Amino acid sequence: MPTENITRVITQWSRYGDEQFGGNTGWLAERFEVLLGNDLTLWFGLYSDPNYFKAIHSDINQQARYLDQYFLTMKQEYQNWKPWLNQHDKHIEGVYFPLELSDYDFSTKQQRSQVNRMLAQQLKFYQHPVMISLYMSGTITPDEMAEWTQQLSDIGLIVFVQDGAGTGSLEDETRLDYLNSLDCNIGRIEEIFKQNPDDTDFSASRLTKQEYQQVRSDTSCHLSSLFSLRYLPVLNNPLKLGD
Repeated sequence: MPTENITRVITQWSRYGDEQFGGNTGWLAERFEVLLGNDLTLWFGLYSDPNYFKAIHSDINQQARYLDQYFLTMKQEYQNWKPWLNQHDKHIEGVYFPLELSDYDFSTKQQRSQVNRMLAQQLKFYQHPVMISLYMSGTITPDEMAEWTQQLSDIGLIVFVQDGAGTGSLEDETRLDYLNSLDCNIGRIEEIFKQNPDDTDFSASRLTKQEYQQVRSDTSCHLSSLFSLRYLPVLNNPLKLGD
């Protein structure tokens, strides 16, 4: 890790549906502690609903009902882990809401305004900074996406946007138009994989070393993170998926 100049790790979730990975005294907590013991800092992912992407693509009223319950479960997860977070506070940068907002699901200004208000209400329950991420589908204009991300930042959220390079859902010229519209305070998630478009379920391969080095040589003003570390093109990567 030190050779990759990685200083922080963002975890997507600590609970996925009913799976809690041992909770705050189990194997996941132990692995987090290994990271912290190597002088890395942690953005701590909360609860993720396996049905999120189906449930969130709905009308504004259904979104409000669904998000009310989702935020309640995330708050409960935060409370469950709070003793552990407090114990390791000097290594905890904040918590991550695994929402993956998108213009596909929040295509209208009314939907975006509603989720903005709901997120603003949630911040009072957290003593740590809160990070969220977004991805682009091309449903709204680059200027509208830039406006939305800045609104979310103004609420007090740490905001990152996936660059879309790995998923290939947008043409490069269009994708760059969106990215170049973002203010410097909006972070970028650099996708260091290539999605296999012919597979029904998500699958991807890692970049070549040359492609990866090109990503790492980016000199933009945006804070960047890599998605995900299991795709690092290094020998004997301990984080890669098993066969």
